[in-house]
Amino acid sequence: MMVIQAVKQRWQRWLDRRIPTTRQLTLSHRSIFILPTRSGWVFGMVLFVMLATAINYQNSLIYALTFWLFSLSLLAMLLTFRNLADVNLSVAPVPPCFAGDVIDLPVRLRSERCRAHAALLFAYPDNPSVMTDVGLHADHREQTITLTRRTQQRGWLQTGRFRMSTQYPLGLFTAWSWIALDYDVLVYPKPVWTPLRLSAEAGRDTHAQARSNQAGDQDFSGIRPYQTGDSMRQIAWKHVARGKGLVTKSFDSEQGVLCMLDWALLAPADTETRLSNLCAWVLHAHEQGMRYGLRLPGVELEPQHSEAHRQACLRALALWGQPHSMTETAS
Repeated sequence: MMVIQAVKQRWQRWLDRRIPTTRQLTLSHRSIFILPTRSGWVFGMVLFVMLATAINYQNSLIYALTFWLFSLSLLAMLLTFRNLADVNLSVAPVPPCFAGDVIDLPVRLRSERCRAHAALLFAYPDNPSVMTDVGLHADHREQTITLTRRTQQRGWLQTGRFRMSTQYPLGLFTAWSWIALDYDVLVYPKPVWTPLRLSAEAGRDTHAQARSNQAGDQDFSGIRPYQTGDSMRQIAWKHVARGKGLVTKSFDSEQGVLCMLDWALLAPADTETRLSNLCAWVLHAHEQGMRYGLRLPGVELEPQHSEAHRQACLRALALWGQPHSMTETAS
């Protein structure tokens, strides 16, 4: 087992040098491998038997047929290689997700030399495969396929390598490449609910006073343009009905009210469980319209209520304790 593991690690290191992780890649001879298929090996054995028969009987017709079929196999090998060569692959934007989710990873395909590429097969290990063609029609020079992948842990998504292969046109050879695309996707901790406990500041009952800008809780102060993350209950629907656009009712909020989701308030547990609990708290507090902050060892986000603040809290949880997490969180 140790020998097999060492061979796998050495193979991965060699792949990382030869086909590095990138956001865009054009396949060439450096990144394409080719070998005969099972049918190709059988075809080669038949050719060997035919050649031995031609030599034994000195039959010119068998010689001609043997060399013609051998030439055909060489042409098939070249065409199979060219079917992968010059295909350009690039990433498309992917929204953040939570650990354990099955996400869709779009791959943009383009023919660099406006050449047709048929029967291209894509798949991550142990995931469904996708087959497509590129450039067979004038309006299909570029297209996007979607591969699926289950996320395993928080932080920046490590997708690993997917296999792109083809046996076109005769099925005698398989040309393939192991491709690692960098999707720059942030994976949040998996939310795991535990009873909510809030840290009171300045001796106030923050649980009762934590709601931010909710109609009926404070005095009406005016309207403002709609912002992503505003509650549907705050929208001024009368203005919308009059065709005056989407606006939000604003209310005076009490200053100094703090609602902290604190790492220290959680029951002793491993790091990932605590982060999962805090993730569930952030989602719950945002959904309830609370003005909430987040406190982690070495990281503190002041109480706010907005979609940007929600994403900042989830980002801090996803990157906490990982290399460069402090700089990433601050940005």
